[in-house]
Amino acid sequence: MFKTLTTITILALLISCTSKTEKVIETELRSPDSKNTFSFDVDSTGMISYTVHHNDLQFIETSRLGFELKKHSLKNNFELLSSKKQSNNSQWKTVWGQRETIKDHYNELTLHLMQKETNLLLNIVARAYDNGIAFRYVFPEQESLDEFIIMDELTEFDFAGDYKAWWNFADYDNYEKEYYNSPISRIGDSTKFYRRPNKEERPNMANTPTTIEVNDNLVISIHEADLTDYAGMNLLNTLNDSKLKAQLTPWLNGDLVRAKTPFQSPWRTIQISENAGGLVESDMIMNLNPPNAYEDTSWIETYKYIGIWWELHIGKTAWAEKTQFGKPITKPHGANTKNAKYHIDFAAKHGFPDVLIEGWDKGWDDMEGSWTGYGIFDWKTSTDDFDIKEVCQYAKEKGVRMMMYHETISDIDHYEPAMDELYKMCSDLGIKTIKVGYTGDVNYDTVKKTYKQHHHGQYMVRHYKKMVQKAAEYKLMIVNHEPIKYTGEQRTYPNLMAREGARGQEYNAWSKGNQPEHGVVLPFTRILGGPIDFTPGIFKMFLGKRDWSEVPFRVKTTLSKQLAYYLTMYSPMPMAADLPVNYEGNPAFQFIKDVPTDWSDSKVLNAKIGDYYTIVRQEKGTDNWYLGSISDENARSLDIDLSFLAKGKKYQATIYADAKDAHWLENPESFEIIKKEVTSMDKMTLELAPGGGQAIEFKTL
Repeated sequence: MFKTLTTITILALLISCTSKTEKVIETELRSPDSKNTFSFDVDSTGMISYTVHHNDLQFIETSRLGFELKKHSLKNNFELLSSKKQSNNSQWKTVWGQRETIKDHYNELTLHLMQKETNLLLNIVARAYDNGIAFRYVFPEQESLDEFIIMDELTEFDFAGDYKAWWNFADYDNYEKEYYNSPISRIGDSTKFYRRPNKEERPNMANTPTTIEVNDNLVISIHEADLTDYAGMNLLNTLNDSKLKAQLTPWLNGDLVRAKTPFQSPWRTIQISENAGGLVESDMIMNLNPPNAYEDTSWIETYKYIGIWWELHIGKTAWAEKTQFGKPITKPHGANTKNAKYHIDFAAKHGFPDVLIEGWDKGWDDMEGSWTGYGIFDWKTSTDDFDIKEVCQYAKEKGVRMMMYHETISDIDHYEPAMDELYKMCSDLGIKTIKVGYTGDVNYDTVKKTYKQHHHGQYMVRHYKKMVQKAAEYKLMIVNHEPIKYTGEQRTYPNLMAREGARGQEYNAWSKGNQPEHGVVLPFTRILGGPIDFTPGIFKMFLGKRDWSEVPFRVKTTLSKQLAYYLTMYSPMPMAADLPVNYEGNPAFQFIKDVPTDWSDSKVLNAKIGDYYTIVRQEKGTDNWYLGSISDENARSLDIDLSFLAKGKKYQATIYADAKDAHWLENPESFEIIKKEVTSMDKMTLELAPGGGQAIEFKTL
């Protein structure tokens, strides 16, 4: 009996040990709804890779992961040591945003890898959401690796088909380019792109977000999240069928990322939806960023503003006082005290809390030939015809503030050390928001005629983070032009209100302009990363000729589409960008005055990338809703139902619509205002002119 029991016990122990030894390491991760699947693999050579499925469709095939470091190759010889799964289902409140409460529901898989022979450790963390997949690399603290330099990130996105992509050219420095649509294999190859001189052409790279239509029922977008100490990722067309690869923006010596363990990369994100509107409604990019870094956010606010800006771009006035780009100026300086007070009076009359004043400081006269310079700007000293203390005091008496503009010309060597003093100055003057511009080459040397860094490299990523953190010390909000792309960091730093990073409204004033399609591409590409400073609200579309051109310039939308932009070009701090004289007496201006800037909820009613887009947003703290609908160069008739309205309540709908004769080219300023009573049971048909739009206020009765 004793022997039998002993034998049984021994057998049980052996079975138990064997079970533990042969425990299966999980390598597959599914989203909570089981529709999206991330699958990981280590092949016989130790190469690590992944695939992605949506339902039964594997749209990303075996795609490589790994790195080339300066002293080590991390592309193969890996073994998978262990894995760990966990889940999260929580929610958090926004300081401001497209919705008040955000759900953060995902399943997570952490893979622990070691490279044979070197014993280097590398973790890969993947998250599966109902609206996408994300993964990042983590270098844990370890004896085998301390400081290191990344020379190449091997991440691939190898698509199962040559799907249709919406993309624009990447060049490490500038996002302000047109968007194209082409098969993935033709990214960067379908159109010649003219660059600034002295920089090599890279015709096969795309910026992110790059959005891809897999089929009629599946659209995805490739981007990144939590980019705070890393190089910005571009997508390289490998010219190998439809395979894209991560191409990081380098330091000028060729290093890509300089790091020290413990260290983690940004998330590589694949947003997934069965329709284009689902991409817009997704909060995955923000969810992948750390929580709010500030205990007190009472000083952060959203609002609309006006300013001395559009008049500079259309050539009515000048940025500089006497000379600009080496030539004498024959027109008035825009940022003078008298003009500032005129704008302050207009802002006070119509309820705009801020007046942006661009060109107020010394330095604009010293630029020679282009938007580059080194040590030419004095961000503390006003021009001779502008008294900043007088202007700020006058604004205070009117219940208005000046919005500060700092054009750095990307002279980070001088601007970054001065930020503390400059931001204290702004705070002392009662300024709440600074718009910071980064035109030109980073740290350009006017003597040697060379630049030192790229806008989208790790050096500048670090700078943009330092800037918003320093601004918070003085309770200041930031809007960036010529920025690094948004990757959801407004969650962590909610004083980062908006970034440009696209061909904005100003391109209509002095170039061939933005085509009618432009507005119905940006929400599904650039704006997926975060809010845009697009400067909408232009009422006078015909801008005339400039003294240096025989080409007449114009805005290629209808007036009603400009109103709809306040909903479709999402920003918590949008500008009423036209000249005050073009608003006075125009009844359409009432919509700009009324439209809120902070929302409880947002819903996409219909969308097709490059064709049309309709979104509704609920004003925070009320049952009021606002609708924006826009079209490309074609007229549209879009049927919607009003089930988003509160049930059992009556609303007055104030409709700002294209008139029947409106047309972006022939008659862009023709509109009509219609009022009607509606409920959630009603349906409507939105009639959009070619290049047109419609804006509606639904206000409870």
